[in-house]
Amino acid sequence: MKVSELKRIIQPMIKECIREVLLEEGMLSKIVQETAIGLTNSNILQERKQTKLLNQQREKKSEKNNIDARKRLLDSIGSQKLGGVNVFENTTPLGPEGSNKNPLSGQNPSDAGVDISSIPGMENWGKLL
Repeated sequence: MKVSELKRIIQPMIKECIREVLLEEGMLSKIVQETAIGLTNSNILQERKQTKLLNQQREKKSEKNNIDARKRLLDSIGSQKLGGVNVFENTTPLGPEGSNKNPLSGQNPSDAGVDISSIPGMENWGKLL
Protein backbone atom coordinates (compact mmCIF):
# COMPACT_ATOMS: atom_id res chain seq x y z
CA MET A 1 0.00 0.00 0.00
CA LYS A 2 1.33 3.40 -0.93
CA VAL A 3 1.58 6.30 1.49
CA SER A 4 -0.84 8.38 -0.59
CA GLU A 5 -3.49 5.61 -0.43
CA LEU A 6 -3.02 5.23 3.32
CA LYS A 7 -3.31 9.00 3.73
CA ARG A 8 -6.50 9.04 1.66
CA ILE A 9 -8.07 6.37 3.89
CA ILE A 10 -6.86 7.54 7.31
CA GLN A 11 -7.19 11.32 6.88
CA PRO A 12 -11.03 11.41 6.85
CA MET A 13 -11.15 9.11 9.90
CA ILE A 14 -8.75 11.35 11.84
CA LYS A 15 -10.73 14.46 10.86
CA GLU A 16 -13.93 12.79 12.06
CA CYS A 17 -12.35 11.80 15.39
CA ILE A 18 -10.94 15.26 16.00
CA ARG A 19 -14.26 16.90 15.11
CA GLU A 20 -16.04 14.56 17.53
CA VAL A 21 -13.66 15.31 20.39
CA LEU A 22 -13.62 19.06 19.82
CA LEU A 23 -17.30 19.69 19.22
CA GLU A 24 -19.32 16.90 20.74
CA GLU A 25 -17.32 16.40 23.94
CA GLY A 26 -16.95 20.13 24.60
CA MET A 27 -13.18 20.17 24.28
CA LEU A 28 -13.21 23.24 22.01
CA SER A 29 -15.05 25.35 24.57
CA LYS A 30 -12.56 24.30 27.25
CA ILE A 31 -9.64 25.26 25.01
CA VAL A 32 -11.18 28.66 24.24
CA GLN A 33 -11.95 29.25 27.91
CA GLU A 34 -8.42 28.38 29.06
CA THR A 35 -6.93 30.53 26.31
CA ALA A 36 -9.10 33.48 27.33
CA ILE A 37 -8.11 33.03 30.97
CA GLY A 38 -4.46 32.92 29.97
CA LEU A 39 -4.80 36.09 27.92
CA THR A 40 -6.52 38.01 30.71
CA ASN A 41 -3.99 36.80 33.27
CA SER A 42 -1.09 37.94 31.10
CA ASN A 43 -2.79 41.34 30.62
CA ILE A 44 -3.32 41.65 34.37
CA LEU A 45 0.32 40.75 35.02
CA GLN A 46 1.49 43.33 32.48
CA GLU A 47 -0.75 45.99 34.02
CA ARG A 48 0.54 45.16 37.51
CA LYS A 49 4.14 45.40 36.30
CA GLN A 50 3.42 48.77 34.68
CA THR A 51 1.64 50.03 37.79
CA LYS A 52 4.49 48.87 40.00
CA LEU A 53 7.01 50.59 37.74
CA LEU A 54 5.00 53.82 37.75
CA ASN A 55 4.71 53.70 41.54
CA GLN A 56 8.46 53.23 41.86
CA GLN A 57 9.07 56.18 39.56
CA ARG A 58 6.64 58.33 41.56
CA GLU A 59 8.32 57.33 44.83
CA LYS A 60 11.76 58.23 43.47
CA LYS A 61 10.47 61.57 42.19
CA SER A 62 8.69 62.27 45.48
CA GLU A 63 11.80 61.36 47.47
CA LYS A 64 13.90 63.66 45.31
CA ASN A 65 11.37 66.47 45.76
CA ASN A 66 11.40 65.93 49.54
CA ILE A 67 15.19 66.10 49.64
CA ASP A 68 15.17 69.28 47.55
CA ALA A 69 12.49 70.84 49.76
CA ARG A 70 14.51 70.02 52.90
CA LYS A 71 17.61 71.59 51.40
CA ARG A 72 15.68 74.73 50.45
CA LEU A 73 14.22 74.98 53.96
CA LEU A 74 17.61 74.55 55.58
CA ASP A 75 19.08 77.16 53.25
CA SER A 76 16.26 79.60 53.97
CA ILE A 77 16.62 79.11 57.74
CA GLY A 78 20.35 79.41 57.51
CA SER A 79 22.51 76.62 58.78
CA GLN A 80 24.56 79.16 60.76
CA LYS A 81 21.65 79.79 63.15
CA LEU A 82 21.24 76.08 63.88
CA GLY A 83 24.92 75.40 64.39
CA GLY A 84 25.13 73.14 61.32
CA VAL A 85 22.52 70.69 62.70
CA ASN A 86 20.17 69.04 60.20
CA VAL A 87 16.75 69.39 61.80
CA PHE A 88 15.20 67.01 59.24
CA GLU A 89 17.55 64.12 59.97
CA ASN A 90 15.74 60.76 60.45
CA THR A 91 12.30 62.23 59.68
CA THR A 92 9.69 60.96 57.26
CA PRO A 93 7.21 63.16 55.41
CA LEU A 94 3.53 63.01 56.30
CA GLY A 95 1.21 61.22 53.90
CA PRO A 96 -0.71 63.21 51.31
CA GLU A 97 -3.71 65.09 52.58
CA GLY A 98 -6.77 64.00 50.70
CA SER A 99 -10.45 64.77 50.68
CA ASN A 100 -11.26 61.07 51.04
CA LYS A 101 -14.14 60.13 53.25
CA ASN A 102 -11.90 57.60 54.95
CA PRO A 103 -11.40 58.74 58.57
CA LEU A 104 -7.81 57.47 58.51
CA SER A 105 -6.89 59.07 55.18
CA GLY A 106 -4.47 61.54 56.80
CA GLN A 107 -2.76 58.94 58.98
CA ASN A 108 0.50 57.17 58.30
CA PRO A 109 -0.24 53.53 57.33
CA SER A 110 2.74 52.29 59.35
CA ASP A 111 1.39 53.88 62.55
CA ALA A 112 0.38 51.09 64.95
CA GLY A 113 -2.21 53.25 66.70
CA VAL A 114 -3.42 52.73 70.26
CA ASP A 115 -3.88 49.32 71.87
CA ILE A 116 -7.44 49.20 73.26
CA SER A 117 -7.39 45.56 74.33
CA SER A 118 -6.62 46.46 77.97
CA ILE A 119 -9.65 48.74 78.42
CA PRO A 120 -11.91 47.28 81.13
CA GLY A 121 -15.03 45.67 79.70
CA MET A 122 -13.65 45.13 76.18
CA GLU A 123 -14.12 41.38 76.47
CA ASN A 124 -17.93 41.92 76.71
CA TRP A 125 -18.23 43.48 73.24
CA GLY A 126 -18.09 40.06 71.60
CA LYS A 127 -21.04 38.93 73.71
CA LEU A 128 -23.06 42.03 72.83
CA LEU A 129 -22.59 41.53 69.12
